[in-house]
Amino acid sequence: MCIDFKAFVLIILFGTMVWTGHAQDMAKANQLLESSQYLEAHQMYAELADQFWENKQWNSYAVSRLKISTCELALGHIDVSIQEAERILEFAHGYLQDTSELVGQTRLLMGSALLHVGRNDLALEQLLLAEPNISDATLDKAECYESMAIAYWNNGNDDLALQYHERAFGMRKQLGAPDGLLGDSNNNIGLVYIKDEPRQSMIYLNRALRYYQSDVDQNRQKIGVCYINLAFAEVGLGNYQDALHYLDRLDSMWTKLYAGDHPNKAFALSSRGRILKLKGAYDEALTYQEEALAMYKSLHGEKHPDVANTYFLIGQLYQERKDYQQAASYYQQSIYANLYDQQYEDLYDVPEVKNYYHAEILLSSLQSKAQALEALHFEKSLKLRDINGALDSYLRCDELIGKIRQQRINEQDKLRLAAIAADVYENGISVSKYLSERTFQRKHYLDIAFDFMERSKAAVLLEAITETKAKHFAGISDEDLATEDSLKTEIDMLEQMMLQDISDVQRSEFQNQLFTYESALRDFVSLLEEKHPEYFKLKYDTHLATLSELQVSLAEGEGVLSYFTAKDKIYIFLVTHRKSILTEVEIGQNWSGKVIGMRNAIKYQMQEEFMDISQQMYETLIPSGIDPLHTLTILPDGVLSTIPFESLVKSDRDGNRYLIEQAAVNYDYSATLYLSNISSQPTAANRQVLLIAPVDFDRLDGMSDLPATMDEVNEIKYLFGGNDVEVNMAVRADASKEVLVGDLSSYHYLHFATHGVVNESNPDQSRIYMHSTASSDGRLYCSEIYNLKLNAGLVSLSACETGLGKISKGEGVIGLSRALKYAGAKNLMVSLWQVNDQSTSDMMISFYQNHLYHSDQEGYSDDLRKAKLKMIGSDDFSAPYYWAPFVLVGR
Repeated sequence: MCIDFKAFVLIILFGTMVWTGHAQDMAKANQLLESSQYLEAHQMYAELADQFWENKQWNSYAVSRLKISTCELALGHIDVSIQEAERILEFAHGYLQDTSELVGQTRLLMGSALLHVGRNDLALEQLLLAEPNISDATLDKAECYESMAIAYWNNGNDDLALQYHERAFGMRKQLGAPDGLLGDSNNNIGLVYIKDEPRQSMIYLNRALRYYQSDVDQNRQKIGVCYINLAFAEVGLGNYQDALHYLDRLDSMWTKLYAGDHPNKAFALSSRGRILKLKGAYDEALTYQEEALAMYKSLHGEKHPDVANTYFLIGQLYQERKDYQQAASYYQQSIYANLYDQQYEDLYDVPEVKNYYHAEILLSSLQSKAQALEALHFEKSLKLRDINGALDSYLRCDELIGKIRQQRINEQDKLRLAAIAADVYENGISVSKYLSERTFQRKHYLDIAFDFMERSKAAVLLEAITETKAKHFAGISDEDLATEDSLKTEIDMLEQMMLQDISDVQRSEFQNQLFTYESALRDFVSLLEEKHPEYFKLKYDTHLATLSELQVSLAEGEGVLSYFTAKDKIYIFLVTHRKSILTEVEIGQNWSGKVIGMRNAIKYQMQEEFMDISQQMYETLIPSGIDPLHTLTILPDGVLSTIPFESLVKSDRDGNRYLIEQAAVNYDYSATLYLSNISSQPTAANRQVLLIAPVDFDRLDGMSDLPATMDEVNEIKYLFGGNDVEVNMAVRADASKEVLVGDLSSYHYLHFATHGVVNESNPDQSRIYMHSTASSDGRLYCSEIYNLKLNAGLVSLSACETGLGKISKGEGVIGLSRALKYAGAKNLMVSLWQVNDQSTSDMMISFYQNHLYHSDQEGYSDDLRKAKLKMIGSDDFSAPYYWAPFVLVGR
C-alpha cells in the first residue's frame, strides 16, 4: 500500500483509540507474532493498518506498520524492514502529536535490523536516539541496552558491552521477563568473555542454557546456538573432546528439527571440522568440511559465500598438511565461488576484483592462495611460475584492500583490514625483492616492491579525512557529502544482505541493486572529480608515486630512505637519482623497546646509554651508500616516526659523528606526499609572516608561561622586517583562536610559539594552545586544524611534542602535523618531545637567520641543519636533548 503522506498535512489528528473489534484482532496478531508465525501476523497487521488508515486512527495505523516492520525483520527481509521503519518515522514526525514512544520503538527496531547486517556504527546511532524515547524500567528499554551492548562488543569495546548487558539483564530479571530473554542476556555476556576468559564465559553460557531449557519447544534455535558457543568456549580452554560433545547434542537436536539438508546442519558440520583441525585430527576434519561443502552446494549451488568459506577452510587443512598444491587449488575454488559472474580454467588464473559476495572471505582466500604458492615454490617446486603466481595474488589483495578501504565505515572492519593489509604488504615486498634478485627483470620487481611499500604508507591519506570529519576544507557541499555517504551506505548494506540466508531469487535482486548503486557511485565520483578536484584527489585518486617518478625528482646528492617494519625485520629502500637499492635487516623481538630506549636516553640526557643505542640504530637503519649524499629525506614507518634520525651516531676510524653532520635530514609521510609537496610549493612572491605567541596561559591544563617566546617572536619579526617582509604579530591576548578564522592563505610563514599536547589514543583531541577568551578556551584541536585555510610554505610549531600522535601500522604518526599538511602547509617544523624554552628560542632564531640569508637553491632542511650544527658546537646546548627534537616534515 503506497501512502502519500504530504496529501494529509492539514488533517486533524483524531481517532487514536483502537476500536474494540480492532483491539481483539490486534491481540490475535500479537499472539501470532509472539509464537513466531510471522507470515500470518504480517497479513493480519497489514489488514489492520488498512482499516486504521480508513478510520483515520493514525497512532494505531503507525503501530500496525511498526509491527509489519518487525515481521519483515523476523522473516529476514532486513532491507524491507528498514525501509518500512524509515517511512514510519517520516509519518510520525509529520502527522502525530505525541511521537516519543513510537519513535523510540521504531529506532530500536532499525538499530536491531542494522546490527543484523553488521552496520554497528549506524545501529548504535539509532539506538542512542531510541534510548531516551523509551520508557524506563520496561522490557523495551532492556532490549535497547542489550542491542547497544552488542554494537559496542562488535566494535571491540568489551567493557562498555558488559556494562550494558548487565544492565539489561538486571532490568529483565526485575521485570520478570521470560526465561528466553534472561537466557539471551547470559548468552551475550558469555560471548563477550569467550575470547579472553573462556572459563568465565562457560559460567554465563551454562546459565543461558538452563534458562532456555525451561521451554525447549520455544527455544530450540537458541539452545542450538548456545551449544555452539559452549563448544568454542571449551576450545578456548583446550577441551576439544568436550567441545565435540556439545556438537553431538547439537546434531541430535538439528536432526529432529530439520528434515534433509539445512544451513544450520552444514554450519554444525563445518564447526566440527574446525574443532578437529585445532585438535590436530586433519583427516577427520577434512571429512566433515567436505560433508559441509556438499550440503552447502546442494542448498545454494556453486556460487555462495558459505560455499566459498568452506572451500577456504578445506584449503587451510591441506596447508596444515603441507600439501600446498592442493591448498592453492581449494583457495582458487574459494575465490571463484565468491565471484558470481567469473569462472577459471587454471590454478594460476587471477580474477577481476569485482562482483563478489563477501569481500573479507575473498581477501582471505587471495592471501592464502598467495601464501600457499609461495610455500610451494620455496619448499617444493622452486618454479618461477609458483612464486609469480603468489605475487599476482598479493597484487589482487592490494587492489581489493583499496576497494574495501574506500567503502568500509565500521571501525572494527578497518582495524581488521589494517592487520591483513600489513601482512599483504610485507609478503608482497619480500616476494618482489626475491624476484628482483633472481630474474633479469630487477627494475620491474623493484618497482612492485616500492609500490607495496608506498601503498602501506598511503593508507592513512584516505582515513585522515573521514576520521576527522574534515571534508569541508576542500569546499565540498553538505549535499554532496550526504549523497556520497548514502551511496556507500546502500552498497555496504546490500553486500551484507547478500550474506544472509536468502533465496537465489532474492540474491539475484540484491545483485542487480548492488550493480545499480555501484554504477551510481562511479558516476558520482566522476562528477566529484569535475566539481571538487582537491577533494577527489585526496579521497579517490589512487595514483601513488612510482619509483621512477621519485628518482626523476631527485637532484644529484639527494636521497630518500623509505622504511617498512615487518614482524622481525625492516625493509629499507635507498633511492637516489642514479640508483635504487632494497635491503632487509633483522631487528629481533624487542625493536619497539629499543626505539623507546633511544628516545628516553635523549630526553633524560643519559649520554652513555644514548651513544651505545644510537650507534646500534645507525647500523640497523642507515644503509651503506649514503656517503655522497648531502640531503636525506626519511619516509619512516610506525614507531620509527618518533625518533630523530639526525641524532643517529656513526662510529668509524674518524670517530663518532651524528647523521646531521653528514647530511641535512628531512621527513615526509610517503613518496606520494613528497612529490606532491615538490609540485605544489607556493611562490615566494607572497612572503607575509604571522607570528603567534600567547606567552601567558593562566595555568590552562597546567601549562606554564613561556616568557622566552616573546623574545623569540620579536627577534624573528626583526629578522623578517629587515628583509622587507610584511610581519603580523599576535601575542598575549591577541593570540586567540579568532586570529585563525578566515582565509590565512596570504601567509607564507606561520610561526606558533606556544604549548602543544598530543593525545595518542584520540588524535582529534591533540591540540595547540592559544590565548583563552570569553568565547574560547584557547585549545586549538587537531580536528579544527583540518579546516584552516592555509597556503604556507612553512608552518613552525615551536611547541612541545607537536610532531607526535597516534602511531598506526604502516601509516606513521597521525596528529597535529598531518592535520596541518591537509590544511595547506607545504612544510612543517615540529617537535618530538618536550623542549627547553630558551634553547628552542635560540634554535628558531638561528634557523630563520639561515633561511633569510641562504642561496635560493637550498631548502629548509639545510637551514635547520645549520642551526643544529651551531647548537652542537655550543657550550650549553650541545646534547641531542636540545637540538634533536625539532624535525622538518617537507623539504
